[in-house]
Amino acid sequence: MYFYAVVWVIFTLVSLSFLAYLYLFIDGHKYLITRDIRDSDTDHTETKVTVIIPFRDATEELLAWLNAFERVKLANRAEVILINDGSINSLLKLRNRIRMYPNVRLIDRFHLGKKMAIEYGVSIASSELIVCTDADTIPQINWLAGMLRCFEGTHVQMVCGRVAPLRGLWLASLDFLALMAAGEVLIKKHLPVMCSGSNMAFRKEAFKSVEGLKGYHHFRSGDDVLLLHKIKARYGAAAISICDFKHAHVATHMPSNLGTFLSQRQRWGGKTFYYRDRFSVLLAAVVLICAVMTYGIFLVAWPDSTRVSIAAVLVGLKIATDLRLILTYARAVCARIAYRELVGAVLVYPLYVGFTFLRILVNPNPRWK
Repeated sequence: MYFYAVVWVIFTLVSLSFLAYLYLFIDGHKYLITRDIRDSDTDHTETKVTVIIPFRDATEELLAWLNAFERVKLANRAEVILINDGSINSLLKLRNRIRMYPNVRLIDRFHLGKKMAIEYGVSIASSELIVCTDADTIPQINWLAGMLRCFEGTHVQMVCGRVAPLRGLWLASLDFLALMAAGEVLIKKHLPVMCSGSNMAFRKEAFKSVEGLKGYHHFRSGDDVLLLHKIKARYGAAAISICDFKHAHVATHMPSNLGTFLSQRQRWGGKTFYYRDRFSVLLAAVVLICAVMTYGIFLVAWPDSTRVSIAAVLVGLKIATDLRLILTYARAVCARIAYRELVGAVLVYPLYVGFTFLRILVNPNPRWK
């Protein structure tokens, strides 16, 4: 009797987690709209912006970034600060190249980490609006125009941009698309939880008012999500916006092998232990339960036919919700998806999430670079 009571309790808790997930995301695809941006929307603005790119041993990536940046609208209005965070390899090619750009500066620093590099970049930036990105990204033509447009509302303190996966492991790309889609849906529902440091912007004054990334320097990842949480706590959820304009995203390379992918997700997931936002912690728990219990819920439900039927409906709805989110977001950022890879991702997702969670328990703050 006691055993069956425990089973019912577990089944109820898992079912409630699935229902909570569906409540948040089942209509998520409706929020993943893409707006057009016209030249007339930005031609009149004289707003200046500073682009900050911390890097370490990324000469070839930055050369490719500069090539792409030449085609970005409003690039001539941007101050670009490249912060060398203790590179070991030669930067001669990069130094020679940036001589061609009067608005690009290269700052050399000791290896103190990405967070402190960003803070230093903000401290020397000449503009009130700051855009942060990574060296291995490829900005699209409306990148700056879209980000600046989002700051037209004076209440907006931070803008999160879209990011598309570029090459790499197929599982990493699909997982990344799901994360970015969920993040955008939550921001548009005024429940901001996550964003990508590959494409984010904020007002310098807001960054200073929350004391930048103070309190998190010891953690090797999380400059994006942790900053979002600090600005949200200071200014409210409405102060966080999303840039959903057409061709205003950046593309970034995905991990090329399974080991690198799992290590990256271990770093990202380990940030949860440092969250101070209660909703974000609760959501992380819900997502984890739904993932690891995709198969487990049937073990708990068996042999009761009613519970098995409920489990099948919940799992089926969650899978359908996730697939629709991924496909909608992929279209928005022009990412190609093979349907056989989607099927594979559905099958292995619970397994890799469970394995990653175990790795996080062992080491939530793994070594990186």
